Amino acid sequence: MTSNKLSELQPEQVWRIFYEITQVPRPSKKEEKIREWIKSWAKENNIKFKEDETGNLLLTKEASKGCEKYPTLIIQAHMDMVCQADDPNFNCEEDPIPVTFNDKYVFSQGTSLGADNGLGLAMGLALFLDDEVKHGKLELLITVDEETGLTGAFNVKKGFFTGKYLLNVDSEDLGKITISSAGGGGTQIDIPIEFESIDNPENWVEIRFVLSGLQGGHSGVDINLPRANAIKVAISALNFLRDKLTELEVKPFHLVSIEGGTAHNAIPRDCSVRIALPKENEKEAKKALKEWFRKNSHEIKEYEPNFKFEMFEKDNVEKIFTEETTKNVIYVLDEIQHGVISYSKEISDLVQTSNNLAVVKTSEKQVEIHVSTRSSVMNELEEVRLKLKKIGEKVSANVSQGKAYPGWEPNLNSPFLKLVKEQYEQVYKKEVKLEAIHAGLECSLFLALDPNLQVTSIGPTILSPHSPDEKVEIESVGVIWEVIRSIAENMNKLP
Repeated sequence: MTSNKLSELQPEQVWRIFYEITQVPRPSKKEEKIREWIKSWAKENNIKFKEDETGNLLLTKEASKGCEKYPTLIIQAHMDMVCQADDPNFNCEEDPIPVTFNDKYVFSQGTSLGADNGLGLAMGLALFLDDEVKHGKLELLITVDEETGLTGAFNVKKGFFTGKYLLNVDSEDLGKITISSAGGGGTQIDIPIEFESIDNPENWVEIRFVLSGLQGGHSGVDINLPRANAIKVAISALNFLRDKLTELEVKPFHLVSIEGGTAHNAIPRDCSVRIALPKENEKEAKKALKEWFRKNSHEIKEYEPNFKFEMFEKDNVEKIFTEETTKNVIYVLDEIQHGVISYSKEISDLVQTSNNLAVVKTSEKQVEIHVSTRSSVMNELEEVRLKLKKIGEKVSANVSQGKAYPGWEPNLNSPFLKLVKEQYEQVYKKEVKLEAIHAGLECSLFLALDPNLQVTSIGPTILSPHSPDEKVEIESVGVIWEVIRSIAENMNKLP
């Protein structure tokens, strides 16, 4: 057993379990190890569990003596995490998270922490071990692949859980209760590559430029912040270079590859582009790229202080994209709108619809582009996805769009919401705000299974989720833990 570096923090049981979770790799779609860990943990602690075909788990604990008539409380969390790392040698599928802390925050050293949603999971598990809480029946619903498409929630079958009151613990702001979230859906655009061979490779040069050091962040809650998308910045550089070479009436460059972003729900932090052109034009191309950097770096660094632009070159290019394929790739990445598309007319400062140009990568036969669209208005969501489809089809790309998930509409008359707010404010000693967020939560899909389900979402303060800067406020974890315990103890107050 790994020594627990968080054992001195309070609540000890929550932090002990969370640390153990961080030592088990659990990137989205690769949850086998954490699933087995949860099942082993349940067996060791004599807790009943079941697993469905998708890999979702439901842990169950019967009511405390004298609390058999309390309504069942469902705690809900997801087992996967978004893995982002500054260290290229860090292996998300094999390596434990290098977790540490100071007097205010728990954080990782060079990778995302996975507090989203590892702390929600840890608190759910810790509640099952807390014999001091007098509670009704408890169910802990743990889903897979929340971060890359809500796969687990989409596939939960009616009857898998039995409770009618669900507390999602995947929110990220102390002092707030989430009562509404956005819907969303992904678009995959695969552009076929036509290659062109070079007869005299020694007469060509490859220039690679790398953009790095951007903040990135959560593609929902951070999409309205002044943060650069590395892919969009790279396309700006390519457009500038193309215009300069056109002015000089020299041969255009050809793409060799383009790689940027790693996850559909993380704003891309870096991008690497390889281009090729005749050696006779190398000097002018490098001069143009340096000019682009000189003209744009000051503005970018105003909100991205760690932005870096690096350039490398090598000789003897052998295989390049045709001019047409190069134009197609740049056109698509240029046309895709990134960022906020519209704001809510009803709720001040709430993003209504957005795009995250999330990932671009070059495989053997195609350039693969993924865009994540979010909206609290389903018609607008589908309109934006239709535009993306048309952009891809204009260059004969293969476009696929996964099933969109609905938004979660608020229910301000919910007795469960009233209970959660009352218990939260008693623990917190402050007024608690109700909020709608521009991020996807699984709640909407559980409501689709049972319209009579009453749902709220809470969580500790997590800063910069989905990035290596992710950190969680220690004090906020203690508050949320006491709120959860208080809700469990007072379920009998529900009508």
